Amino acid sequence: MRMVTYERSGRTNTGAQALRVEGLKLLKVLEQGEVVTERALTDDEVLKLGPLLEAAAREPAPAVLLPRAGGPNGLAVTLAFEDEETPRVRLATHGLPAHGAGPVYDALLVEMDALLTQELHARAPRHAHVVWPHELREEE
Repeated sequence: MRMVTYERSGRTNTGAQALRVEGLKLLKVLEQGEVVTERALTDDEVLKLGPLLEAAAREPAPAVLLPRAGGPNGLAVTLAFEDEETPRVRLATHGLPAHGAGPVYDALLVEMDALLTQELHARAPRHAHVVWPHELREEE
């Protein structure tokens, strides 16, 4: 299995929050492009993500994907495989998890978003809710 990156970005911070799964073995959390945590995936996470990532890998990759910004108060969500030129999914959303990429991708987006939110919460417990990228900038 190859590397897959799920990213939430807003108008002010590109790539403010991202989750990278490497070979169904390693999980990295990135904030503003910097790795902030790294750990091995648990068996439960492998069981949840494995079939979803395999199903997504079988889906055809888009030839061209137009950029869609999240807007002033929204997010853009991106799902990308390491060896592909274009992300598989890029959606603008005003709520999480993002929907509208098709049943295979939507299920994967739900799991990846939940995992990213859980990891960010474990790192900074004061953020029990989703931290929007523009809120990160305001707190710095």
